[in-house]
Amino acid sequence: MDKNYHFQGCWIKGKDVDYGKDDSEYYQDHRNCILVKEFYLEHIQETYLYIATLGYSIIYLNNQRIGHDELNLVWTQFQKCVYYDCYDVTSYLKEGQNQIKIELGNGMFNPSPLRLFGKYNLRERLGEIGEPRILCDLVSHNQVILSSDASWMQGEGHFLFNNLYLGERVDLRLEMSVLKPVETKENIYHLEANFIPRIRRFQNVQSLSMIETDEGVLIDFNEMISGFINISFKANAGQKVRLQYSERCVHHHMDYKTCLAGSVGEEIHDFVIPGGLGAPKKAIQTDEIISKQGINHFTNTFTYHSFRYVLIEGLSKADIYEIYATYVHTDLKQIGNVKTDHTFYNELFDVAMRTKLNNVHGTFEDCARERLGYGGDMVALATSNLYTFDLEHFYKKIIRDFRYEQTPNGGIPETAPYMGIQSNGTAQREGPLLWQLVYPYLTYKHYQFYGDRSLLEEEYPYLNKQLNYLLSFDLEEVVEHCLGDHGSILIAGEFRKPTPDKLLLGYCTMLLLLRYNIGIAKILHKETNMYEQRYDEIKKITIQKFKNEDGSFGEGTQSGYAFAIALGLDDERLLCQKFVEKIQTDQGIFNSGIFGMALTYEILAKYGYHEVIENWLLQESDIGFKAMLSNGNKALAELFVGEQLSLNHAMFASYQQWYYQGLAGICIENNAVAFDKMKLKPYFSKLVNHVECCIQTKQGMIQSNWQRKNNNIEWIILIPENIQYEICLDQDYQKEISDQQIIIHTLG
Repeated sequence: MDKNYHFQGCWIKGKDVDYGKDDSEYYQDHRNCILVKEFYLEHIQETYLYIATLGYSIIYLNNQRIGHDELNLVWTQFQKCVYYDCYDVTSYLKEGQNQIKIELGNGMFNPSPLRLFGKYNLRERLGEIGEPRILCDLVSHNQVILSSDASWMQGEGHFLFNNLYLGERVDLRLEMSVLKPVETKENIYHLEANFIPRIRRFQNVQSLSMIETDEGVLIDFNEMISGFINISFKANAGQKVRLQYSERCVHHHMDYKTCLAGSVGEEIHDFVIPGGLGAPKKAIQTDEIISKQGINHFTNTFTYHSFRYVLIEGLSKADIYEIYATYVHTDLKQIGNVKTDHTFYNELFDVAMRTKLNNVHGTFEDCARERLGYGGDMVALATSNLYTFDLEHFYKKIIRDFRYEQTPNGGIPETAPYMGIQSNGTAQREGPLLWQLVYPYLTYKHYQFYGDRSLLEEEYPYLNKQLNYLLSFDLEEVVEHCLGDHGSILIAGEFRKPTPDKLLLGYCTMLLLLRYNIGIAKILHKETNMYEQRYDEIKKITIQKFKNEDGSFGEGTQSGYAFAIALGLDDERLLCQKFVEKIQTDQGIFNSGIFGMALTYEILAKYGYHEVIENWLLQESDIGFKAMLSNGNKALAELFVGEQLSLNHAMFASYQQWYYQGLAGICIENNAVAFDKMKLKPYFSKLVNHVECCIQTKQGMIQSNWQRKNNNIEWIILIPENIQYEICLDQDYQKEISDQQIIIHTLG
């Protein structure tokens, strides 16, 4: 793909739609647009289609679909950047008359006016919205043979409604309408070649059961899926079929509240969250089909759903010929894997994988009812994600997303793209401190794992602007802009209740912001004396303000211990001992939120308290992963306790990092560049007899496999030659090198 391609065409689109007062008629029938162009070719040569889309698009050449991409709008701040794609279309062309047809859907460029949480209307909050449109050139041997221009025609398709959150409404009887001229717009956007993995279809899942109920046909897929439905059925012309999707079902009745779009329709303390004028009272994920005579086929095109259960109204079991679900997500390459002979450990690893992939569609989202890129969640999951997926390009795009939304002051939003949420943020459009940490944190981690110095150079001026802005506040004021350790069971899902050690974490976050910015500045040989001095000052103030006589910090919570140890506010080993005592006092339950939880796995592994982690992961109590997974969904929930929760949410999947750092013992050093330094310090669990781990790094493949043999351990390690490593074992061992492998035998 030409990374600097200059389009000759202009943007083309269908007619503008009048959605009425407050856009309340958006929910009514408005057929989707199809763009069409006939063209003639005397000879077939190597030909490429360059195309940028605002909205979703499905491309057909001579009635053959081009590519395998789904939901193919790369959502970002469109006023700053629009990404384009390139497809080799040579094999789709023919000599003589050809036709290109592009079917458009709304995506995040033409969102509904649904008020998420009763507050945030994306049509008012996003930087730019409008009717879907495309810009394209057909290029053969560096010559443009066709461009999007006023000569194209537009027609209407069979989609009456499509919205990423709410679903689709189609009339399968409809053919494309009479063609009319398109509307054109000049190209005012900064265009860049798309460099992130595409969204694709993956595994198909057959239904576990199909039951006739008073409400309709109830389908159970026996696992939590984010993706598409596929159904074939017999019906009469005009027969209406409705499919509704849910993550939970109680006694054969659908319970929608965990996945209502924007929580619209959810009841909280006798208050029903409104969706705005024209919106459904309950924002249930729904597809509606108006059937043609005979056999009908339907699959999702411009939306995806989060579901285990589907309720079908308007059909009987006998009418349904086939139904299955398909996982749909960004095609992230898995570069890390850990397998053991412990059944639940393997299940827990796979559950983290499923839940993470269920919530990645062009960015790391939180859950289906929001579908937003929260910086805080990304911080909490970064280490586990970097060990597991190739994120070199994907994180670069996300880092830019946050930079594109940087305010004139220098602050960073809570979500990128910004859509209105700014919970206790430092100013208008800005997020709270731990969510703003995402910008320097991901940038630093990217260098640690991938070594891309050019990314640091590109982002440094904006990072420096953010840091100086936050340091310009009075310290006692800025630390109040902290939400603390989100998701802790200590607040039992009450989001308005103060999180554990909220104020202490505010001070700690300022230290973390300084730490990662100082680290980046030193790599780039920038002056850091002023920032290091400020770091020492804030650290001293934090210790004076929060250290208690018994050696604990702040409120003495697990969250407070985790942050205090991570920042070295006192002797780390002594603090870690007290931390473990605190966890034991709490019956072995980890009650930190998402930030403290991720730090806890890293800290306890570093100081050898693996049994404490193991006890938590294998908890048999009502609070723990076994209890969370007892519903059989095979996916993680948003919270361990509380009612306001999604059942398909990855924010507590950070335990996955312990599989690599603990069971396999592969610990990347903080000062690593492209994974060139690590410690090898495995935990030989008494509950596990065999572990296999592999990670594909920028230096090559790392393997760490161990098994028990005659009461001892045989540990086989494969390390690329460019990696500096240190083996750290607390027991005697023998070491031999064979065929580029290191073989360790423990003694006694």
